[in-house]
Amino acid sequence: MNGYFRMSQTKTLKTKERILQLSLQLFNERGERSVTTNHIAAELNMSPGNLYYHFRNKSEIIKELMEQYQGETLQMLALPDDRALDANDKIRYFQVLSSQLWAYRFLHRDVYHLVENNEDFRKMYPRFAGQVMQQGQKIYQAFVDAGLMQMTASEIEALIINLWIVLTNWTNFLYMSGHITDSNHLEEKWVWQALRQMVFLEGAYLRGESRETYERLLDTMGPSELFSSLAAFKSDDKP
Repeated sequence: MNGYFRMSQTKTLKTKERILQLSLQLFNERGERSVTTNHIAAELNMSPGNLYYHFRNKSEIIKELMEQYQGETLQMLALPDDRALDANDKIRYFQVLSSQLWAYRFLHRDVYHLVENNEDFRKMYPRFAGQVMQQGQKIYQAFVDAGLMQMTASEIEALIINLWIVLTNWTNFLYMSGHITDSNHLEEKWVWQALRQMVFLEGAYLRGESRETYERLLDTMGPSELFSSLAAFKSDDKP
């Protein structure tokens, strides 16, 4: 009996994970507003009733994905407890944060709609933003302490807010400016373009080894096509 219960519990967990993974994929590809629980069930070859056994509605799926996103992101932003930060950590933090925001991009692309229509999300999002910013404050202070950056407390706070604005609005910017559509949303180059923007925001504060790492990183990224492609549009162009 206990063995059967454990098998049943494992099967339930696997089914929930499949629902979450597929929901995340569909939300990212089509936008959360365009996806219903019936769409999710159909993609999984599952009856709507079976899906409702695991999640009562779409809001519960979004809440679970938000909790998953929060936990993963805060873990990735943890400070090492056995050494001081070095210049390579700066690149690593940027990479994991930009990749994470891209992996859950629907949360930011549809953020205004979610805040208005999902009570759980409305409570969770600002709390999560605060946690990320507080962790960012610790990270930047650690870089200052290691001699890799020179910043005042006010400059740290301002930089963190600017980084958050760029990152969380990055997908919206790409869609609104015509750089991505639903047919090319998975191109990895757009993750690196977000990373490039973040690196430039930090540039003025870098010192020593981190300055050298910054310049090497920019060399590997090459020039950005974003500004030139936008500047190519003439003011009198018709839609």
